[in-house]
Amino acid sequence: MRYAQLCIMLAVVLWGPGSAYAASEIEELKIQLQQMMKRIEQLEQAAATKASAESHIKVAANPVEKAKEPETPTRKVVRAAIGENSGNPSLSLVGTFTGQRIRGSGGVRSSSFLPLSEAEIVFGANIDPHARLDVTVTGANGTMAVEEGFITANLPWGLNLRAGRKFLPVGMVNEKHPHALIYADRPNGLVNMFGPEIFVGDGVLIDRPFFVGDSVQTLTAGFFSTQNDVAFDPTGTSQYAGIARWSGLWDLSDAATFDLGANYLQGKNGIATSHSLTRVAGTHFALKYQGLSQAGFSLEGEWLRRWQQMGAGVTTAVNDGSYLLATAALDRNWKLFSRFDYSRLYDQATPIRLTERAISAGLVWNISEFQGITLQYKHTRNALTAVATDLGIAAGGRANAWYLRWVVAIGPHRAHQY
Repeated sequence: MRYAQLCIMLAVVLWGPGSAYAASEIEELKIQLQQMMKRIEQLEQAAATKASAESHIKVAANPVEKAKEPETPTRKVVRAAIGENSGNPSLSLVGTFTGQRIRGSGGVRSSSFLPLSEAEIVFGANIDPHARLDVTVTGANGTMAVEEGFITANLPWGLNLRAGRKFLPVGMVNEKHPHALIYADRPNGLVNMFGPEIFVGDGVLIDRPFFVGDSVQTLTAGFFSTQNDVAFDPTGTSQYAGIARWSGLWDLSDAATFDLGANYLQGKNGIATSHSLTRVAGTHFALKYQGLSQAGFSLEGEWLRRWQQMGAGVTTAVNDGSYLLATAALDRNWKLFSRFDYSRLYDQATPIRLTERAISAGLVWNISEFQGITLQYKHTRNALTAVATDLGIAAGGRANAWYLRWVVAIGPHRAHQY
């Protein structure tokens, strides 16, 4: 722009009317014009260099800007290679070493020191933008089995479909893998309700999350088959049932949340040929607070009731199972917890209500994201049949148990459920 203006001025001077400039003066003007043009080129080059430097600094500070730069041929080749391998599953291995020392009534004594109680091999990957596959294979007591294996599909209208073998969404604990729990055992209330193993089903679950104000609500429904031998069939034969669930999560502050939910499931059991129906209903809650230093506390619990028809003309057995858990996080590495378990059985043969209670306390040291150690003590009184069998004592007895658990994980693994 400046160069064009100078040229116009020079033309006016040279060819304007009445021009009386001498040849020497014209040469001097040419020299000045060349010097000015050279100076302008230097200034423009300096400005371009400064802009390029500022752009590199901005990209280094904000990686998002780097993504906006045009792709070079090398970048395109790398991106294509990554895209070709995006379907390969992530693979991780979780090892749980749990030692225990049990002293019960009747002179029962048992102990073990940090055996490999369970190993989990977890595979997971997105099939395409619409679906994902997750498979968990466990090894325990010298055998291997598929603990979970299901497809998650994203459907229209915000629906999520999960099909395959899945931990059933009953309460809060049953959906979680044991190594993700803060304590080393399974709450007695759930043992009396479904047995010492996780309640699992093969079928289809559909859920629909939606927002109401500052909360997120989720409705879930499903149909499944299960071989659970405590709640459904003592022989372990597959029985079919349906499930419905509601859960809501509210933000109380920037550091606190409140979770509340309820569930109901119903299906035939194999105890008798007729009048054999099992129904389970329950509710759960969780209040959690965690500051920026990761210190905080939580209070959570759940209650379940099972109605189990035993056949025509036979009184329906009713069982309650519940727990209340309090946790205090001292920092990101150390946690304390205490849990109270309560179970009750309405005996079908007598009007007596059998009541079981247990109290636990423990200390957790999370060494890193990939390993943690839990030390726990539990005292159980008036053990019901399922818990008594699990502890190796007689029904109605009491037991003191110590647990030492060491969980290690290698490879990438997904975040645990909140």
